[in-house]
Amino acid sequence: MTIKSRNIFLLILLVTSLCLLLADATLLFYNLYKGTFIPPDTFFDQKIPFFFIRGYSFSAVILSLFIFLVYVSVWIYYIYVQFEKTQSTEIIFFALFLCGCLTESARLYIPLFDLWHSLSAFLVFSGRLVLFGRTLAPLALLFDAVFSGIEQRQYVERNLLILFVVSIMTALLIPLDTAVVLPNCCIRWGEGRAFLIMRILILAVTAVSLFINSFMLGNKEKAPYGFLSLAAGYEICCYATSYPAAAAGGLLLFAGTAVYLGDLHRQYLWK
Repeated sequence: MTIKSRNIFLLILLVTSLCLLLADATLLFYNLYKGTFIPPDTFFDQKIPFFFIRGYSFSAVILSLFIFLVYVSVWIYYIYVQFEKTQSTEIIFFALFLCGCLTESARLYIPLFDLWHSLSAFLVFSGRLVLFGRTLAPLALLFDAVFSGIEQRQYVERNLLILFVVSIMTALLIPLDTAVVLPNCCIRWGEGRAFLIMRILILAVTAVSLFINSFMLGNKEKAPYGFLSLAAGYEICCYATSYPAAAAGGLLLFAGTAVYLGDLHRQYLWK
């Protein structure tokens, strides 16, 4: 992938994220004004994993979704400006991670269009889009750590194809239970706990890979610590159902990304 084509992709992603942010904010305020934005009366009894702060607030779930929208817009703009002339394979994969984060906004359409108790093609599409993003995001970070070397630049297109094929197949093959909408406005899917554990393992392997590479090269990089922070923030925001969880997830997500991309930018300045 050339720098020009990558920058065009980043620009398209930036415009898309800003349009989604504006459209979702407009729809939200319109529904609030009309009094049609009402939380569901009942929820399926779903236990929240222990590492997410207990308690439930519907408005906190909505806040976590807008955190993703703002996060993607801010950091896409940053990498578009700071890495515009840099041949960085890491940025390509990180942009795909941001694409995965952007799909979380599909959860917002369940309360916006009152899809809690109805079966529709749009509800199924929303659920599969979120599933696609939650597969793409951790895999993109894994490829960022493992396949970002100079010798891998000639295989970028192949690796991107693998990422998309695996994510699409996962989103299509895992069954959805459209009768159950979880407290975080997400449709329940089959083997949800196993899928969560698999994603956490992928992120853990990625973090270990970054620390090993840093140790082997004798560098004192902050990137692995930034990655741990953004990975933790990403997972918390995906499942946040309270204000403390949403605030903690957003803080970790933004701070970790600032450290990770800042360190990556300094590395390329010295090359």
